Amino acid sequence: MTPHHVVLYILNIITKERKLEVPENFKILIGGHLQDRWKEWFEGLKICRNADGTTTLSGVLPDQTALHGVLLKIRNMNLKLISVNPIEENLDNKNTNRKEK
Repeated sequence: MTPHHVVLYILNIITKERKLEVPENFKILIGGHLQDRWKEWFEGLKICRNADGTTTLSGVLPDQTALHGVLLKIRNMNLKLISVNPIEENLDNKNTNRKEK
């Protein structure tokens, strides 16, 4: 399977599992280290270089088009895509942080 097919496969899984119509947090793991100068090019995602030689891109993407765009940039740079995961917000923490009246 070529890198292009892997990207299409992952996008297909994500779009079947959820309809991304509102901003959502994502964590994208890629092989190799990216410099901070790429932050703006990757839709403002936070760039974290990991000790194991990988880079984590994380942050909010406004919609599915932006997610597709980031994944295509990864493919076009010939980077190894390791994983794409939505970051689920903990609703229990949100509810406990609210003060009841």
